Amino acid sequence: MERHLIVTAALTALLAACSEHTAPSALNGPRAGVVGTRLGQNVDPNRPGTTVIVYDDFHKPGGYTLADYNAKWSVTLGEMAIQDTRQFDNHTLSIAATPFRTGADASIFDHGKYTAISKQVFAVPAIGSITVSIDIEAETPGTIDGHIVHGTYVQSGAPYAAKVLQGQQAAVTLHMIDFTTGQLFDWFVSGNTAFPLIERLPSSVSGSAAHVGIDKMYTQIIAEVPIAAGVPHTAAIRYSRNRRGARVEYFLDGERVSKVDQVGIPLDVQGVKFTGIYPSLGPGELLRDKINSVFIAHGLFSLLDAFPFQHSEAPALNVSIPMKERLFGQGAKARFANVVVTIEDKTKAEGELGEGKRAREE
Repeated sequence: MERHLIVTAALTALLAACSEHTAPSALNGPRAGVVGTRLGQNVDPNRPGTTVIVYDDFHKPGGYTLADYNAKWSVTLGEMAIQDTRQFDNHTLSIAATPFRTGADASIFDHGKYTAISKQVFAVPAIGSITVSIDIEAETPGTIDGHIVHGTYVQSGAPYAAKVLQGQQAAVTLHMIDFTTGQLFDWFVSGNTAFPLIERLPSSVSGSAAHVGIDKMYTQIIAEVPIAAGVPHTAAIRYSRNRRGARVEYFLDGERVSKVDQVGIPLDVQGVKFTGIYPSLGPGELLRDKINSVFIAHGLFSLLDAFPFQHSEAPALNVSIPMKERLFGQGAKARFANVVVTIEDKTKAEGELGEGKRAREE
């Protein structure tokens, strides 16, 4: 697969754009002050080690423009290349593609309808957490309750059919991604449902130097939840780690919806309850010590394909889905606001606690 284009089961990205991203920097490193000034970084005096970064509020005195947006986000236009509907008003980004008009029956190139990835990469504390949150108001006209997508297994010619959730048909999304490992954490928000998704991309998609094939890759929808239609919802993803392991938590309007421990191990391998979409093909790999920085992203998506998305290591599972099944009148409208990254670094505190314990023992 071409390295210059990254489209995932939950993310379309441009690897060429990633070369423009700044390198990870420690919060207290020499680059942090510059980043903080540009991004609206604030240290919380009531929470030692906590830094709150307003990455984008889509507002600037005198008027926020597309140039301001492009300074912060690397964009894959997708539907916006056909008709650019992006507007900035009153601290919000609004965007619409109704209906979707782009699609592809190849690998994961159908999934991303619009994607914007942060040009800043955020360091993950050795001990602590990083949280990204965003306000999303979503409409997904044309989605169908209980809709079934049909296709054909390419190798055998057998028919394929699968019921797809509303958020698989069309969704407004939030992402946290580590390109080094290919690990992603995602929120899919639709008209009246939402779901958290966890996945690890194969290296053929992420561009990772370490090989990730069907034994380690996975894409799994954790749980579908109902939401109120026509109002904004605050979606948040928190990745945290301590000396024993790592976990990811998904929040909606301040309430935790899901948590996953043993990040990197598929849910079914762990024996964790999930929607059953999609079963994994291998044992996975613990990633606690490998995820050291993340990008954030937002976009419009569909996820209609069969896992593992025409991967070369599983040709018998290659499913072709014709364009009439991919584009059936569904689309998405979104309003985004308040992109905030919160980093809680407990490394120093843990170190001091350990030193104190050792001193007492001596």
